[in-house]
Amino acid sequence: METETRTLELVFPEHANPGGNAFGGFVLGLMDKVGSYAAIRRARKRCVTVRVGEVIFEVPIKVGDLLEVVAKVVRVGRTSITVEVEVYRENLKEAKVLATRGNLTYVAIDAEGRPTPVDPAD
Repeated sequence: METETRTLELVFPEHANPGGNAFGGFVLGLMDKVGSYAAIRRARKRCVTVRVGEVIFEVPIKVGDLLEVVAKVVRVGRTSITVEVEVYRENLKEAKVLATRGNLTYVAIDAEGRPTPVDPAD
């Protein structure tokens, strides 16, 4: 069963403040999106975000940076899945470095939007 999901995203001016630093909300949105992909792959069901845990912004992210967002399932409960998400920043001048990290929790839902069990054997 897949427990890791990753994607790449380039930071454009519309993702940043006038000083060229990426908005925290933009980075959190990427983390939530890729984290949800990991949860959906693991649950094999629709999932919704129920909690954003501690998020740490280690280094600034700037316009022009290439971001690699890596999400790993770290815990599976009865209906919930906790995903650790790391965002790595790289650009033409610097090597890849961990920029942001955090954890998010998702709940698997049925067609009516109610929590539904996740198969623990997967």
